[in-house]
Amino acid sequence: MKKLMIVGAGVYQVPIIEKAKRRGLYTIAISPYGDYPGLKVADKTYDLDVRDEKGILQAAIRESIDGITTDQTDMAMRSVAYVAERLGLPGIGYECAKLFTDKYAMRRKSEELGLPSIKCAEVDSYESAEEFFTSLGTPVILKPVDNQGSRGVCRVDDLTELKEAFAEAQKFSPSGNIIIEQFIEGDEFEVDSVVIDGQEHTLMYGDIVLFDIPNVFSSCTRMYPSCRDPEVVERLLKLNKDTIEGFGLKCGLTHSEYIADRSGQPYLIEAAARGGGAFVSSDITLLQTGLDTSEYLIDMALGEPINTDAIGSQLCHCGTLSFYLPEGTVIRADGIKEALDFDFVTASLLNEISVGMKTEPFSDKTARYISVLKADSREELEENYRKFRNTLDIKVETPNGIEGPIWK
Repeated sequence: MKKLMIVGAGVYQVPIIEKAKRRGLYTIAISPYGDYPGLKVADKTYDLDVRDEKGILQAAIRESIDGITTDQTDMAMRSVAYVAERLGLPGIGYECAKLFTDKYAMRRKSEELGLPSIKCAEVDSYESAEEFFTSLGTPVILKPVDNQGSRGVCRVDDLTELKEAFAEAQKFSPSGNIIIEQFIEGDEFEVDSVVIDGQEHTLMYGDIVLFDIPNVFSSCTRMYPSCRDPEVVERLLKLNKDTIEGFGLKCGLTHSEYIADRSGQPYLIEAAARGGGAFVSSDITLLQTGLDTSEYLIDMALGEPINTDAIGSQLCHCGTLSFYLPEGTVIRADGIKEALDFDFVTASLLNEISVGMKTEPFSDKTARYISVLKADSREELEENYRKFRNTLDIKVETPNGIEGPIWK
């Protein structure tokens, strides 16, 4: 029996663990022990941090694995590439994984390739951040160079906000380094691709709308395919192809996000050499293209032939709809079963909500309650979003009174 190691055991890694088991593979999950659903599904588990490259390598050698993979998370990408490279297993290469998990390295590589790039600097001290901010003279975004889930991301409009934002970003940076970059106003997009023999093939592209909450850089909706200006979309897809191929990825999935300024010029926000999180890889890609990304990633990890003949394009309209719950105690959770019974709902985190549960303050993507919806047109998808929202009757008792979900 072949052995497949999956790094990560959260809700978004469960589909690949389950698919591997159905294929008769022996599954080994790497994750710190805790309330991670994949730990209950995998055949064997190791209590290791997903970033512990050497520890994971030793576990892989002990188990004589035939392949290693992950899905929908940046945190495990370097470990997967590190182990694969050292054991001579299929993978994207360690240097490539480092590029795709370092936001500043992405900017420098884009500049090297002559691609449009946001003005930025990498800083490790408040003084250097202040110097760059003053020289730029515009609002900026501060981000950890090496984290995910929008943790520690802050917008700064004037110097009085910079010190606190720098400390917040550095708190979430494993390396201690921060990228400070020009803030661009405009529409945001997502592009997802599959790469085979170094050639990028676009799978799907969508429109992103962010929550209108200060320093919460996460999407309230994602809708596929994009219905924005076709000329901008054409520029977007060319930039994505030039970026992914220029970054040197030879195989795998990509999930990239872009922003187009008021002139319609797109810029890379960040690119990932993995499937998109929050059900994008496991569910949206299947709805949009027919590609089962779990099967693809398993085949890639085991070095088996990749069949892309059946991949379609824009097979339906679909998207994700998300909300946050305010800090407090849930006192009502009605309409959840009814919402999940809609035939246009294909995946959801709603079942995690229950009366009596405590909700915490939120500042990043990880606290969202996400659902996947589908339709035959953009108009029908928007109507399905309305039906879904209106069906839910969730109330939270907060210090400021009774409040409902935060949808935008």
